[in-house]
Amino acid sequence: MNGNLKLLTTYHCAKCKQIKKIMDLAGINYDECPADDKSGIELVVKYRVMTAPTLFIPEADGEYTFISNYDEIVDYLNDMM
Repeated sequence: MNGNLKLLTTYHCAKCKQIKKIMDLAGINYDECPADDKSGIELVVKYRVMTAPTLFIPEADGEYTFISNYDEIVDYLNDMM
């Protein structure tokens, strides 16, 4: 993995808060990217993502793959722990 995971969030998103809590409790490093902030807007535009939470996973080439489904994000995180 090259770089940190990135988590696209929105302020009122309950599932975003749940994912952040899971990641924090597990000690998983990530960068939070609020959808209304420059970092989040850049991800939304580049990857055409319209769902929060979305987990961006760094690839060796500097690009990201992403998961936008809550249950799939939880499964991915469980596999990391």
